[in-house]
Amino acid sequence: MNATSDLRKGSVGLAGVLMQAIAQISPTLGIFYTIAFTTGQAGISAPLTYLAAFAVCLVISVPMLGLARHLPSAGGFYTYVSQGIGPRSGFLTGWLYAIMVMIVPAALAAFTGAVLHDELSPRYGVGLPWWVYALAILAVCLGCAFRGIVISIRFLVAMTLFEITVGLALSLTGLFSPGPGGVNISGFDPSRIDNSSGFFLAIVLSIFAFTGFESAAAVGEESRDPKRLVPRAIFGSLALIGAFYVFCAWGLQTGWGTSNLEALANSPTAPAFVLADHLWHGGSIVVLIALVNSGLGVCIACTTSSTRTLYGMARTGALPGALARVHKHHRTPVIAVFAQTVVALTICLAVGLPLGPYNLFNLLGTTGTFVYIPIFVLMNIAAYRFFRLRHPAELRVFPHVICPLVSTAALIVIGWKSIVPLPDWPVRLAPGLAALYLLLGTAVLIGRNLRKGRRGWMESAGELPDIG
Repeated sequence: MNATSDLRKGSVGLAGVLMQAIAQISPTLGIFYTIAFTTGQAGISAPLTYLAAFAVCLVISVPMLGLARHLPSAGGFYTYVSQGIGPRSGFLTGWLYAIMVMIVPAALAAFTGAVLHDELSPRYGVGLPWWVYALAILAVCLGCAFRGIVISIRFLVAMTLFEITVGLALSLTGLFSPGPGGVNISGFDPSRIDNSSGFFLAIVLSIFAFTGFESAAAVGEESRDPKRLVPRAIFGSLALIGAFYVFCAWGLQTGWGTSNLEALANSPTAPAFVLADHLWHGGSIVVLIALVNSGLGVCIACTTSSTRTLYGMARTGALPGALARVHKHHRTPVIAVFAQTVVALTICLAVGLPLGPYNLFNLLGTTGTFVYIPIFVLMNIAAYRFFRLRHPAELRVFPHVICPLVSTAALIVIGWKSIVPLPDWPVRLAPGLAALYLLLGTAVLIGRNLRKGRRGWMESAGELPDIG
């Protein structure tokens, strides 16, 4: 290893950057494990909730597209907010994002391990505990992250294409072999919304089934043309996943039977497993493989996002310089990779074992909701200030004023609806846990600035690398 901070430039094309974003969204997990809730809240109108969530996320992404074109950096949000608002706000934004995506692999590995255990043990007599599968998943993540971006992206492309194919195939089968109620388009008729409160709650959950599109920025410096590819991947991932979710929601409901959706909403087993066994004559193993692919894919993608964010911050001196050190041969931020793995392993075992894998997943997933809100709000402010102060000739009302205001208002409402009423234990701890992330970041920021000689990073925050 050496102390240079150059990643492997020009090694990822549009497909790779796109799959980084899509994998972090986790398509099949996103639809297979939200369809029961959205159907329970919105009934036959569940497909519309995903369409509405897509529209909200598209509005959130608009100011980010302009920042990504001007500021191609692995630091992502850290760079955006540092340039638009200032280094302290940039530090806290980058810290929140890095910590959140650093912890996601622990939650997803535990969840995927639990799904494997619950499906394989009764059906096939494979009685391994969930944490064994979780450790195997985190080991694969470590290997991919250490070896380099190319092997990580290859994994993501293969796994993501497979899981999307399974999701589309199951939904198509549902349309060709519909349950009671037949094929209809009632789910897209706004007049069929009979519970506006439930419909809105379903949209809230669906919005955060889209998060991950922003991670395209994490591999920007390793892409062939970041100013062009990253914005395309951000928009492309949202558009593709939006179409995927809407189509799959329609197909899964139709295959189950639109006249029997109450049973879908109350199914003790994930509806995708039930449908696959019914429509594919015991083919739920295919859905299980797709879900494992999705869980592993999001773990790899989040590992990439967190390590690149840590690296991007450390490169400017905001975090210890060791986190910016890259491997001499693989050109990966190797210290950041090991730090990420240690944190994920510790949380997965030290918290997951006493709390349980599903509780860990629900708690950390909901915490991510409260972390994303201030990140996106600060990005909105940064986008307006960046274009008003640095590129006034490019300032436009719709992308830099209207979209930030609308999305900020939507995010505040989402945050309120997520805590009123207060969720059950342990998910009710999520707002406090998000506040703890912020307090830790504030403590680190104060510690970095206690001595005047250590404040030089503030002048470098938001600096762009030489991307050639």
